[in-house]
Amino acid sequence: MAEYFLILHFLFILYMIVGFVVGLAINHRGFRFVHAGLLAFVSTLMILGIPCPLTILEEHFSSADYEGSFLAVWLNRIIYLEWFDPGVVFVGDMTFAMLVFSSFFWRPLPPRQ
Repeated sequence: MAEYFLILHFLFILYMIVGFVVGLAINHRGFRFVHAGLLAFVSTLMILGIPCPLTILEEHFSSADYEGSFLAVWLNRIIYLEWFDPGVVFVGDMTFAMLVFSSFFWRPLPPRQ
């Protein structure tokens, strides 16, 4: 069960990164607001030092088999950026958040119809 949450976590992170480029390309109002809102939520959790709900679910459902799984080991390395200092990850997230939020100024949303 923990691997399912790990995969969901990975897909969420992928959405956050790729979604920025897709959001700029299609410039859809709803898509960009949802993307920015989720990023604001995640950034707020990081600022407050609160673990991600998906991380909590992964830990709750983890077992001995979970640690030995090839998929789980590599997704853990990718998701939690084990080779980076937590401060670097925090600065990277805040920089990405500023880029996303500033994009509303340099790539304005289309007018409402």
